[in-house]
Amino acid sequence: MFASLTIEELKLLNEGRHSVKFNEGEVILKQGTRADYLVSVIEGFAKMYIEGPHNRNLVLDFIKPWKLMGGPGAQVEGKHKYSVVAVQETLICFIDQGKFKKVLAANSDFSGQYLLHCSGKYLATLDRMVNISQKQMHGRVADALIYLSSEIYECPTIGKEISRMDIAEYACMSKDSAIRVLKEFERDQIINLEGRQIELLDTSRLHEISNKG
Repeated sequence: MFASLTIEELKLLNEGRHSVKFNEGEVILKQGTRADYLVSVIEGFAKMYIEGPHNRNLVLDFIKPWKLMGGPGAQVEGKHKYSVVAVQETLICFIDQGKFKKVLAANSDFSGQYLLHCSGKYLATLDRMVNISQKQMHGRVADALIYLSSEIYECPTIGKEISRMDIAEYACMSKDSAIRVLKEFERDQIINLEGRQIELLDTSRLHEISNKG
């Protein structure tokens, strides 16, 4: 997306850019705080979630390099509509919102790329809401495992950084329910639970469970 920028525009963004390293468990963005910066993960791994009532959260996404975070809340209300926490030691790039908006206004190609980026995230969120509302627990857990394996880790093993609670909050269910479904998957030799790691043994069956809902 940034490839369409001129040298001058890149210099402008760099004037309002800085990087910060966060340790595991540290909050990078807090829901409800002022959104003065766009945020991108440079190194490491983070979790984006909405803080709901009664300490119940909904995990929106797991963030790896180089996803850009800001969202409609930053543009419309000037506040973050979600929280982001470091899952492991994570290096974050902060880009000044004011300078970013100046570049958007000056470069139509860049604006178009940013619009595509936001539209893609919006469509992915719609798909997730449909799956959460219409699928049973087994289908939702299958979706979570497929997404983590294919999109985040890009291998059959989901690392120990992802807790059972993370999977439960991504699949919109209680932790006990998520653990019960995972144990059923292990009993059926679809996955292997080794400590906190999860190894996918039969992705075709996971896709079948996901499709059936």
